[in-house]
Amino acid sequence: MTTYCSWSSRVTNVMTRPFVLWGIAALATSSTVKWIFNHEELHSPARPMLGLLPALMAVLFVVAFVKDVRKLDEMRRRIHLQAAAISFLLTVILTFVFDGLKSAGIYRATLSDLDTATMLIWVATLVFLSLRYR
Repeated sequence: MTTYCSWSSRVTNVMTRPFVLWGIAALATSSTVKWIFNHEELHSPARPMLGLLPALMAVLFVVAFVKDVRKLDEMRRRIHLQAAAISFLLTVILTFVFDGLKSAGIYRATLSDLDTATMLIWVATLVFLSLRYR
């Protein structure tokens, strides 16, 4: 017997995976720390500790991703690894675009801009491929 899931339940299933939640937390932490560094004057001990927080969240995201992908069946593992590969290629292309915009004097992107874009590209690719293969 075949069961059909609604579109919203599929998206909910993907978005509640632990690695996706860690990724969203890493993205939110990175954005928050960037905002704090731009708007607040921090003293010496707090600045390095706060600066390492996004890196720690990113490491936890990668650990959760690897643990989750290792438990998946073959098809879902293929979806996740294909999403990672596509987002990597799109990130490389985006890096070249940012470099071209910098050379033209139009926009100077920072490393945190690329981190944010990478995470959003990866999540969007994962959702798209998960919906496509179902």
